[in-house]
Amino acid sequence: MENNIFRFRKTRDFGELLSDTFKFLRENGKSFLSINFKICAPFFIALILTNAYYTYVTLGMGFESYGNFTGFLIPAFINLIAVFVYITALYLSVFNYIKSYIANNGVVSEDDIKNGLKKDLGSGLAVNLIVGILIFTGLLFILIPGIYLGVVLTLALPILVFEQKGVGDTISSCFQLIKDNWWFTFGALIVFGIIMYLINVVFQMPMIIYMIVGMISGLDAGVESMAESMQSKDPILMILTIVASIAQYLLYIITPIFISLIYFNLHEEKNFTGTFENIDRLGEDRE
Repeated sequence: MENNIFRFRKTRDFGELLSDTFKFLRENGKSFLSINFKICAPFFIALILTNAYYTYVTLGMGFESYGNFTGFLIPAFINLIAVFVYITALYLSVFNYIKSYIANNGVVSEDDIKNGLKKDLGSGLAVNLIVGILIFTGLLFILIPGIYLGVVLTLALPILVFEQKGVGDTISSCFQLIKDNWWFTFGALIVFGIIMYLINVVFQMPMIIYMIVGMISGLDAGVESMAESMQSKDPILMILTIVASIAQYLLYIITPIFISLIYFNLHEEKNFTGTFENIDRLGEDRE
């Protein structure tokens, strides 16, 4: 049994970070998906409802209406808050799942994850808010500082969960952990991001095809007909848009697995935690 336990605390090269992300999901998918989606269900339902409201209000809206405070900005802001809370809760849930998995040698306690999420949610939201402000501010300065901070602060939530540090210490620890490994982490995140984008496009295809067919039909019918079609609230397009959004939100669960592997890779390079654990385990086996 122990030989089949997925090892998080180890160094990994570029390819292993990617392959092991999907390996862990493949080997533990049933438990991993069911527990995390069950725990995050309230956040997910709230997100879907706000997204449906946003889609209904904005679909068919002309460009001149996007400055309308009640017509566009309020639904967009509500949906943004729901996305922010859902992603934070989902990431914290996944990191607490991994934390329980490591602590119990592959046996995951749902209560541990629930309690961990309750404990970390407030700090996690604060950390993500600070991270968002720092990255946005950095992007205002010729983009480069924002990109740099975005890579560094990717490690904030895993540090918060796995090391149980305060908000300030979590932010500062990101810079210490990624030191001398920024380019490696940046490259890994870019490649992973491209892979996830391509997977997401697959789920977006029904909506994209329907929109293309609608545009072609509109062109055949004339410019005025196409303009009227774009301004209308097409129920089929609305459903396809919501389904595509749901698929995108569900796929977010893969990203924190990858981020956790980056965290443990960097942590192992600096602290050799996994190496010492293996040595201790060998000593116990000999006894």
